[in-house]
Amino acid sequence: MSRLTSWWSQPDQFDWVTTFLRQRNLIRPAQVILATISMSGLLVPLALLVSQRGSTALSVIVGVVTVAFTVAGTYYWLTHWPTRRQSQAAAVLAMLATGGWSAAQPSPALAALSCSALAVTGGYIALFHSPRLLILHGLVVGATATYAVLRLAGEADFAGAAAAFWLIVFPNFSVPLITWGMSQAMGTYVQRAEQDPLTGLLNRRAFTDAVTLRLANPAAVHTHLAVMLLDLDDFKRINDTHGHSAGDRLLCVVADLLREHGPSDGIVCRAGGEEFLVALTCTIDDVVPLASVFCRAVAAHPSGITASIGTASAELQPLRNGEAEEFVDKLVALADDAMYAAKRSGGNQAHHSTGW
Repeated sequence: MSRLTSWWSQPDQFDWVTTFLRQRNLIRPAQVILATISMSGLLVPLALLVSQRGSTALSVIVGVVTVAFTVAGTYYWLTHWPTRRQSQAAAVLAMLATGGWSAAQPSPALAALSCSALAVTGGYIALFHSPRLLILHGLVVGATATYAVLRLAGEADFAGAAAAFWLIVFPNFSVPLITWGMSQAMGTYVQRAEQDPLTGLLNRRAFTDAVTLRLANPAAVHTHLAVMLLDLDDFKRINDTHGHSAGDRLLCVVADLLREHGPSDGIVCRAGGEEFLVALTCTIDDVVPLASVFCRAVAAHPSGITASIGTASAELQPLRNGEAEEFVDKLVALADDAMYAAKRSGGNQAHHSTGW
């Protein structure tokens, strides 16, 4: 039961899959592949509109709508990469259009055969979206297949109808299942590649990607992006006196303190050595108090270690592709300067950059 609950509660995959593709310059190839799949879906309804005799008014209307939707989808994929919500909406529309087109066909055999096309939308949902949307897709498949097979049973024997039902269910079950399994394996690889192996925090590259993604979808009440760079004071003394194992344990402790005392939506990374980065979207009044909280939390540890923290913030602004990473790197550089100012003042304190 716990495994089922865990599967059901998995978050939507669209954002991290998009990030994975963008990091590897695969967005454009993915657009072309998805546009090609969309265009291939045009061939059957278009051919039937042109050649089929004795079509009902309903099947013609549904066919025209399906063709128009497919053409629009092809154009969109060639010219845009959707947001998560746009992708969800497109997946729902595609499954309903396919199911509706199947149900509207005057031929029971064609109606049953066309249900197999729902495996394409199922595979897309399994790759990009959550199990909850996949369950909705399964319900659409079940309803469409049952209706088509009941119609077919009126013309064929029971064994033929049962075989048709299995031939519909098999690709609609196996294609999403295989795709989901591959996406989970890819997700595990991405997660491990993005983690600092010692602390479990994000690494530096993943930090920039996560902040860039946050900039695209900040909370409505937030007006600024803040970056904090925390460096442990005299950390070399710990390694020299107690050994590197003790130093590693202390780094893990600091990582836990940042998780504990930071906001739940904060983005935390180990930047390297004894340096940590924290980023969050916030209001300007949130920045300095949070840095002070981090300073006190580290200083309260029995090891006697302290931290120097530099902070920098800037107003959120519209950014084009490629500008967000530069925006983040500039804030990190300013926070770095502020951190060294804190060290020169004796450490165990936070300084806020005035350079922006």
